[in-house]
Amino acid sequence: MKLTTTSVFGLLASVACGLYVPALARSELSPPLHQPPSLARRANEPASDDIWDRAKCLGAHFVKVFPMSDKDAGQEYSPKRDSVQSQWKGDLKDDLKKWGWTEANLQKSVCEFDEFALGKGWVDAAKELGIGTEGWKDIWCHRFTHGSVWDVAGDKKYTADNKDYPYTGAYGQFGINSAGGAILAMDNLMPSSAIRRNKQRDPLPGELPALQSLSDLLFGGWYRGSQPETSMNADVRNLKYLISVSVTNPESLSIIQRALKAKEKTTVSYWPGDTFDMSTDEGQALLGSANGRRWGYLLTQRKNDIGIK
Repeated sequence: MKLTTTSVFGLLASVACGLYVPALARSELSPPLHQPPSLARRANEPASDDIWDRAKCLGAHFVKVFPMSDKDAGQEYSPKRDSVQSQWKGDLKDDLKKWGWTEANLQKSVCEFDEFALGKGWVDAAKELGIGTEGWKDIWCHRFTHGSVWDVAGDKKYTADNKDYPYTGAYGQFGINSAGGAILAMDNLMPSSAIRRNKQRDPLPGELPALQSLSDLLFGGWYRGSQPETSMNADVRNLKYLISVSVTNPESLSIIQRALKAKEKTTVSYWPGDTFDMSTDEGQALLGSANGRRWGYLLTQRKNDIGIK
């Protein structure tokens, strides 16, 4: 398995690594953990040893469990279990509504994947991979929001399972091309991070929605496919490309910068980009970064849906 980085073509777990773990792992597989604050001072600086080692640890875990069955992967967690399959199934429409998420009506301009929007490097990649670049035709865009900024400022709440929960201001935006087998993550802020940003504190116990992981939102969109108004995805196992578009996360950028040093480079290349094998420290650190681990959890917790990748 290999991972590729380019200027716009971003990024193709052991709980002990001390990084954010989705709800399934947090609640059933490990003690509560929270994502540590970024130690990178500037995005153009290579990652510190602490950031690098944590990301590499998580990426190495993903690489270990990717080829395993769901049951065998469960044996790699503590306590051991028979499955690490996500509890959330299908298109998630009812579950999203229950847990305070709404889907925004996006304007056409928000879902553009042409050269003007993302540059020639992206267009070259899309053409070679057979993904297409036309929004709402080749690629369908989803944006899920967990309350508005006004909901957060007004401490507005919703009710799920007879309990009141606060809106967090989280959001997840991504594109789906089911025919080409691609998911394109674009602009995302999940509930735990949204509370830290909007409330300037860590989430309180029992405050977060049960449905809170980007990997689950991504699968819900993938299940719907790129023509959700007329039909669902006819082949959910046809998942081939996991793409982070326009990476801006400072910690991820610092990991990319350090990975490039191994190639004696300081900037990423246009398509076909820079490739890092998953057997290397660099490949594993990229996979364990904020922009990589969303894909790690998706592949690990969806084996029964998409197969072993």
